[in-house]
Amino acid sequence: MKIVIADGLHEADYLINLFNRRGNNLIVINRDEKACHYLSERNNIPVIHRSPVRENNLLAAGAKGADLFIALSQNDIKNYVACKTAKQLLGVKRCIATVVNPKNVSLLKKLGVDAVLCATYLLGEQIHSSASLDSLIDSLSLEDDKIQILELRIKQDDEACGKSLEQLNLSGIASISCVYRQDQGIIPNGKTVLQDGDKVLLVTTAESMERVTALFRRKRS
Repeated sequence: MKIVIADGLHEADYLINLFNRRGNNLIVINRDEKACHYLSERNNIPVIHRSPVRENNLLAAGAKGADLFIALSQNDIKNYVACKTAKQLLGVKRCIATVVNPKNVSLLKKLGVDAVLCATYLLGEQIHSSASLDSLIDSLSLEDDKIQILELRIKQDDEACGKSLEQLNLSGIASISCVYRQDQGIIPNGKTVLQDGDKVLLVTTAESMERVTALFRRKRS
């Protein structure tokens, strides 16, 4: 998979290391010269010192037609512009932007960014939905190198489409924490039936990730 990582420092370093271990084709572009040197030396890869909001810079970096574009700047607007440039002008399939201001999560989604992540927003949602403070602390204490969070879209020809979570029988390998359907979040139970267009948020282990992904990508025969 061709993945573009734009801007960021420690976040970019973590993602570069993660994606490199899985054999992806990485393109790393960063507007900050010191960050470029840091990321290049830490990961032994080339890092392009250019602004990722400009179309010609992304073209020169080889980002055209990438599978995934991740914008990690501390400036929410720059992340939005970088994602829109990548998607609209370079045909990138999917864009993810991080934001500092939690109020910008819904705004950037409405403006066409595929996924918007904000630590403060996610923490607030977790606290709001948590049954107790103890369970919240337990969930936040999971080791991030062992736990994987996947977002998968259900399509009409998927074998999982039209099945309930009970029928899928994910026990022991994954848990579906949320189903996004027509811009509304659903906290699922065993009777929840997956529909065409649903976005499913799964929590699984690193060891089970490939098995879970294969299960949801299986097509009807």
